[in-house]
Amino acid sequence: MAEELPPDHLSRYFAERHLHQAKVEAGNAEFDECLEMAARASAEVRERRHELLPGEKLKVLKPDE
Repeated sequence: MAEELPPDHLSRYFAERHLHQAKVEAGNAEFDECLEMAARASAEVRERRHELLPGEKLKVLKPDE
């Protein structure tokens, strides 16, 4: 579902981060947390909780910044 949003959409960014965390939790056998993070990602995309105003851009800092 996240891939259906444009690459620069803020809700896609957050949904992808939630999905990444869900994979981490699954790898740690924390399945309750995995399902919670996957549900957050799904809600983020459905509800589009985060949107940028026209002309705004998301600046993601790199680990060394």
